[in-house]
Amino acid sequence: MSRSRMLRHGFTLVELLVVISIIGVLMSLLLPAINAAREQGRITQCKSNLRNLGLANLECQSKTSHYVTGGWGPLWVGFADGGNGVKQPGGWVYNLLPYLDENNLYVLGQGSNSLTDAQMQGDVVRQVQTTQAIMNCPTRRAVQAWNTIINPNMNPYDPLATGAQQVNSSTVARGDFAANAGVQYKKASGTGTTETEQQFGCFLDPASGPNNTFPNTYANGVAGTGFDATLRWSGVVFQRSLIGDGSVHDGAGKTYLFGEKFVDRKHTEDGGYFGDEGNLYSGMGADNYRTTLVLWQNDPTDTQNTDGSFPSDPSKPLQAGTTANPNVAMLNDQVDTGGVYGCLFGSAHSGIVNFVFCDGRTTSVSVSIDPLTHRYLGERNDGKILDDATIGF
Repeated sequence: MSRSRMLRHGFTLVELLVVISIIGVLMSLLLPAINAAREQGRITQCKSNLRNLGLANLECQSKTSHYVTGGWGPLWVGFADGGNGVKQPGGWVYNLLPYLDENNLYVLGQGSNSLTDAQMQGDVVRQVQTTQAIMNCPTRRAVQAWNTIINPNMNPYDPLATGAQQVNSSTVARGDFAANAGVQYKKASGTGTTETEQQFGCFLDPASGPNNTFPNTYANGVAGTGFDATLRWSGVVFQRSLIGDGSVHDGAGKTYLFGEKFVDRKHTEDGGYFGDEGNLYSGMGADNYRTTLVLWQNDPTDTQNTDGSFPSDPSKPLQAGTTANPNVAMLNDQVDTGGVYGCLFGSAHSGIVNFVFCDGRTTSVSVSIDPLTHRYLGERNDGKILDDATIGF
């Protein structure tokens, strides 16, 4: 057979390189779409978790005639014999457990009169280490108990101790969602119509929890047992809250219930951010609660206090030296070196934060929402009329 009639098979090196280049271009075009589809799936799961939390709250309301209560302070966790009202030190996540098919965890430590202090401490450890997948946003982090508590002062109290004894735990469960406490107001001076108030974030000093002996606090009830009587919140879930639909005058469909919480993206796994350093079941404080307080840029009266509060009103006339634009109302996760944003709602998504409203409706809210609109959505009785176009629904 002549050489000219021989058939050639295969590719030349140049042809192979061309094919590889084409495949590379196609992959570069497809990967963003694949990643976007995956993120959309994670967003859907995040919203589904919030929706189920909202439904659990509606069931809680039908059984107790009020929204889930907010507990005491950041060092207190759930106490099975504390009921579901103002005498319950545990936070909103603990108080939702019976409506999330987690009653076994909820009743842990029940009949505390027959338990030793060591047994109660063991139950506290089991509680704070128990993860809840429903409290997780898959975009931010996995469902697991995290190994590190950088701040040992955030270990929870032992409710049976004769003093403010804290319980050490090698790991704690954390969540990505926070309850809406609205804006924290502190009575400053005056009475009646002349009373003046300062507005604060979600930070609550552990001493306001209270931090005295639990049995005495519980036996004495509510008043005069270490709670700061000058504080009030305009949201729906906060310290010792018993809010029902009748108190949400702005409408259940126009008031936040739960939303994603901002966390410094460098500290999502180590507990090194003050708004995420405790455990999932703690009472009122920066770990599981957020507010809709808005800060103004370059306002000399808007500096952060040493206790983490911000004593200014964003609806006031602008002071000298301020800019016309308010600071961010909520953020996607970023580095927060100064710890300024620990009371803000936020997310690990791009451009949005997911919320469930008091009526159970779940939606994504743009981080570019008008800050004052965002604030009004967090306050249950501000009297502002907000239409869907203004909100961005």
